[in-house]
Amino acid sequence: MKSGIKIPSTVAAVVFMLAALSAGVSAQGGGRGMGGNQPQDMRTIHALFDAHKKITRKVSNIENGVETLTESDDPTVKAYIIEHTWAMKKRLENNQPIRQWDPLFAELFKHAGKIRMEVANTDKGVKVVETSTDPYVVKLIQAHAAGVSEFVAEGMSVMHKEHPLPGSATPEREFLGKGDGVTTCPVTGEPVNKNISAEIFGRTVYFCCESCRDAVKKNPELYLKP
Repeated sequence: MKSGIKIPSTVAAVVFMLAALSAGVSAQGGGRGMGGNQPQDMRTIHALFDAHKKITRKVSNIENGVETLTESDDPTVKAYIIEHTWAMKKRLENNQPIRQWDPLFAELFKHAGKIRMEVANTDKGVKVVETSTDPYVVKLIQAHAAGVSEFVAEGMSVMHKEHPLPGSATPEREFLGKGDGVTTCPVTGEPVNKNISAEIFGRTVYFCCESCRDAVKKNPELYLKP
């Protein structure tokens, strides 16, 4: 079965500038590596964050894991969903970690050999059944599914959020700013687009994309110092 969907070059060009920090590489800190096809994976992930409002997702916890349905009416976003899902299945099978700075994702890949992931393309996206015979790993799978649903619901504003392990306390929200809002984007640390700005804390702040602007407007204290 083919696991790759070619992303249109015009769209890829737009999202390329967003490839600073999402799944596993910090725009400033370098190497929390992803392995595998890193540039392509990052472009796809950033495109999904940017288009999160066009995605619908349903999650059902089952006895030994989860069933999820992730779809979009937008053909381009559908292609991103399919591309990302099959890439993540391959990463899991090859034990190529992603977001190793996030406790939940790191723990999930630590137990990758105990996870069975079945993917089926739908008319608008993908259906995934993810299971394990290990009760602890089942909790990890269900927590991960909830985390992905949060990404879909919130977009860029939770891009850098750490997810605790099941049963552990939720970590306090920490400052996430990566840029100064003048020449570099507060969310990604990438060069800003002077056509995208907002008045925050009494000053004009610039961003690399509209999604980053929306994220900062929602929680400015996480990305900017007053």
